[in-house]
Amino acid sequence: MQHAERIGHPFNRFLTITWERSGIDPRDNARATGRFIKMASEWMRARGCRLRWAWVQESSDGFRAHVHMLLHVPPDLEPLFSPMPTRWVRRIVGAGYVSRTTRSQMVPYPLNAGDTASLDAYRTEIGGKVHYMLKAAPAALEARLGMVGAGPKDWGKHCRVFGKRLAIWQGWRTDPGG
Repeated sequence: MQHAERIGHPFNRFLTITWERSGIDPRDNARATGRFIKMASEWMRARGCRLRWAWVQESSDGFRAHVHMLLHVPPDLEPLFSPMPTRWVRRIVGAGYVSRTTRSQMVPYPLNAGDTASLDAYRTEIGGKVHYMLKAAPAALEARLGMVGAGPKDWGKHCRVFGKRLAIWQGWRTDPGG
């Protein structure tokens, strides 16, 4: 979260894709997410940008197998990007698509660097999203990340997933932005 902001590509889009709701087997959740990331990356690359992202896979009684992800979408591409997640998910799941499989929310980042109130509000909101995404992480991680009390869920929840539990864009440690 801090790294994406530091390199000038703050996460500003929060997505939840309930793959199992539209018929994707839980064992294929991570694969479907990988296909989604590939489509989004190719779309961004065609517009001269690189996609920065992070996702976590989980399962629950209500949402079943699903993924939460944070993305950076350049503000000038936001109007074009907005309908794309649902289109990509429909392409991945095919005829089995069920309404509300894709939920997408903007997390506005202030365009004026001097707007400290909006920047604080952004950091609180995005911190809450990250905290929510990490709820299945060990509780000890909360303090190490400086996120004590940063979100609505307790840490250390458990759920069964297949494949990767989480992923971050390739090269994030050395990504200088741009």
